[in-house]
Amino acid sequence: MKNKAKITAAVAFLLAVCFVLCACEAKEEYVEIKNQTGISCSWWGNDVRHLYTIEGIGRFMDKNPDIRVSYRYGVWDGYERRNKVFMYSNTESDVMQINFAWLKQYSPDGNGYYDLSKLSDIIDLSNFTEDDLGYGTVNGKLNALPIALNTSTVFYNKDIFDSYGLELPKTWDDLYAAAEVMSKDDVYVLGMAKKHVFLLLNAYLEQTRGKAFFKEDGTINVSADDIEYMLEFYKELIDKKVMMHIDDFSNGDFINRKVAGSICWVSDADKYCQPLSEEGANVVVGDYPASDNAKRGGRYIKPATMYAISDITEHPDEAARLLNYLLNDPEMAVLQGTEKGVPVSKSAIKALQENGQTDNFGYRSNEKMLEDRDEMELMQPELENDNIITAFKTNADDYLYGKAEAEACAKAIYDEIKEMTGK
Repeated sequence: MKNKAKITAAVAFLLAVCFVLCACEAKEEYVEIKNQTGISCSWWGNDVRHLYTIEGIGRFMDKNPDIRVSYRYGVWDGYERRNKVFMYSNTESDVMQINFAWLKQYSPDGNGYYDLSKLSDIIDLSNFTEDDLGYGTVNGKLNALPIALNTSTVFYNKDIFDSYGLELPKTWDDLYAAAEVMSKDDVYVLGMAKKHVFLLLNAYLEQTRGKAFFKEDGTINVSADDIEYMLEFYKELIDKKVMMHIDDFSNGDFINRKVAGSICWVSDADKYCQPLSEEGANVVVGDYPASDNAKRGGRYIKPATMYAISDITEHPDEAARLLNYLLNDPEMAVLQGTEKGVPVSKSAIKALQENGQTDNFGYRSNEKMLEDRDEMELMQPELENDNIITAFKTNADDYLYGKAEAEACAKAIYDEIKEMTGK
């Protein structure tokens, strides 16, 4: 059993109310038939994901008439909060799509999710490498399996660089050189959302100062001076038109050629790149910026999303059959395509290849990620913690907009992150 937090009566009441509200939002559908075993499944995503997952579950039940699957799903906004309610009230689904960071949050000792290695006679684990299995292993227990892998990836509109006679950037200096030329036409070299800005600045810090932002235990590993160094570099990127300010950037700016490149997750590659490609642009996967003689790589890889089974499920075998279908069955792989990223499962990838579903940006950027995999470290959850990133951005904006000095903003960021991570 997982180590559930002891909740006071007042908090329990609020959680119960929240749970009722959440349950009203959840979409559930099933028809009960005699002699069936009932299990549940949950996930988040867009409408496309909901449709193919529902269809896949329907096909699974056709193949497994002894199992009835109920389900609930929603968009990402608010899903993390609802998941917390489900986990702490013991009402989570039997089979769950989970975020990689939730392993640390709900299963720090490996007991928060079912040990999937006990179900290896049902779940075909041979479809995963030892590294793949390692992503979901906590304290020797296989808590989850990756659906796809993810990293922060650079995409460029090569036509823009060609029009200026420029090679695609490989280093930070290359970015500055491109900006010097493009800025005359109000074109930025890069544009991206706040999470990828934070990861970019962190990469620069690691490469040039040889310091990881967080220790292995998730506590802060840098000084206020290091953060000030990041802020000054950040402002230089903005001032020299290398990068569009976060608040001014949207995905449409890449499509409309206001930025020559963008950084996003591998799993978002098609959303960012396909519209521009359909207009005839030559969109390519680029190299992540690097420093000469870098002291650290500064790049991280992680499971995009994962599947886990509840540690309190009453029907582990049936849950394992569904999980195996969602991850490894060629039929489900073809339905899902690369919408969640390129699948990790070998049988799922083979199905996509045989069905001609690999000619897309998601697959090409996944190939690039796998080429660079040995140069990347496993993503620490704190690096993409929204509260930490928001604290960094909010205080950084004060410096960027001239409301405060870099030193004061850096100290504020340091103090806030230290308080969030402890010690």
